[in-house]
Amino acid sequence: MKFNKLLTSRNLQNSIWNVIEVLLGPTILFISIPVFLAQLGAEDYGIWMLVNSIVIVMQAFNLGLNFSTYKHISIAIAKQDNRQISDTLNTNLSFTVVILLASLLVASGLCVGVYFYDWFVENPVVKSRLIVSILIGMILLFGKLTEQILYNVYRAFEDFKYVTILSILLKIITVLGSIVIAFTTHNVVFVLCFNASIILVGIVANYKLLARFIPFYKFSFSLNRTLIKHEISYSLFIWFQSIAIIIVYQGDRLLVSYKFGLAALSFYAIVATLFNHIHMAFGAITSWIFPQVAKNKDDESLVFDLYLRTRNVSLVISFTLLAIFSLISKPFFTMWLGQENYLEIEQYVKWFSVFEFFLIFSTIPNLFLNASGHEKFGLRMVLIFTGLNFVGILVGLFVFNSLISMVIGLAVSIIPGMFWLHYSVSKRFDKTRPSALSVAILFLPAVWGSGIAILDDWLIKILCFTLCLFSIFLVYFKHQTTSFKILTE
Repeated sequence: MKFNKLLTSRNLQNSIWNVIEVLLGPTILFISIPVFLAQLGAEDYGIWMLVNSIVIVMQAFNLGLNFSTYKHISIAIAKQDNRQISDTLNTNLSFTVVILLASLLVASGLCVGVYFYDWFVENPVVKSRLIVSILIGMILLFGKLTEQILYNVYRAFEDFKYVTILSILLKIITVLGSIVIAFTTHNVVFVLCFNASIILVGIVANYKLLARFIPFYKFSFSLNRTLIKHEISYSLFIWFQSIAIIIVYQGDRLLVSYKFGLAALSFYAIVATLFNHIHMAFGAITSWIFPQVAKNKDDESLVFDLYLRTRNVSLVISFTLLAIFSLISKPFFTMWLGQENYLEIEQYVKWFSVFEFFLIFSTIPNLFLNASGHEKFGLRMVLIFTGLNFVGILVGLFVFNSLISMVIGLAVSIIPGMFWLHYSVSKRFDKTRPSALSVAILFLPAVWGSGIAILDDWLIKILCFTLCLFSIFLVYFKHQTTSFKILTE
């Protein structure tokens, strides 16, 4: 493989920029978590985590407009249709304002629940701070919804570095400024105010950057019924997917704070948020498959071959990195948070690792199905595995009545969901008609990886690590055809 070809590969460059974007900002934030815990206290830090969860859950209101933007602009670029680009952006950005107004109504309802019925709080003293924080969170919500649409314009042009540079710059400013404010005020409300001001600055910067890609575009508020139908007709099923994913994988935080309080949420949210970013990083490695599949969706054999090659590369990289992380997680977390704080999260880390070993199987199939015009089929698959996870969460929380039981329920229930997802995709699109056994073999590295995560004896952990790596080689290089050349194309 020529080094020059490696350096000029758009797929590899986009993978690198994507991973940097997903990991660097959160890394800075996670490094600072001990500072925030010390300066704000577990309760105020819990408010911050709860507001972030509410913001993420309310992103379910976005009607899938971020994915609609990604696909329609990708297609418009291929057709050189500037009118479609403008129509898509005007419609989706305008509808974001409407979504903000609806979100404010929901947020007001939450504030009423906090004030009169003590939702999410055990200590009445924090009520006023939580209410103000929820309202500030709506500014954060508007900023995130707008960012998602604007960032996907750059991704549609298959140029990911601008997303990364701007995103990382804003995150660094946000985290460093938040640390200063936490030290000087010890008040989560001021920290959230600073976060909101930076995200608004980011919207302005994003809009200015658009001129580099689409110099002809000027925003115009527009809610034309035909254009709205065009955007939502594609994004409707993806929107339903997003709702299911957000309710299950972000709504758990609301359940935790409701049942166990803000202090318990602080430690749970640290681990849940960390693994959320780990999952996003694994997805970022090969997320460039979306515009490539969207532009070639009429050639089914081509896009399914691209799916298989991308899936295998993604899983091999993700398994390897997650196995290494599971092996070193105890000394890593102890050094990062200290022995006392690590004991609070130890069991969460173990079982979230198991959960992630299987959840990584969802990334590429979802991108493939949504980009290739099979959103309805993708919705059925998402509803199956998120439904199983939701049952696992409820059983853990309300039958066994403990947080760790909830995470175990989450980890165990993802396994049949991921098997059914891959078996169904293979059955529908793979002309070789692979058996259930050949699909089950794909999960062998995840089984050994789970052993690394949950077992305490170091000799057994190292044995599981060795078997995990060997099974990766056996399954994905001997049984499957895996080539990293796809990253250099």
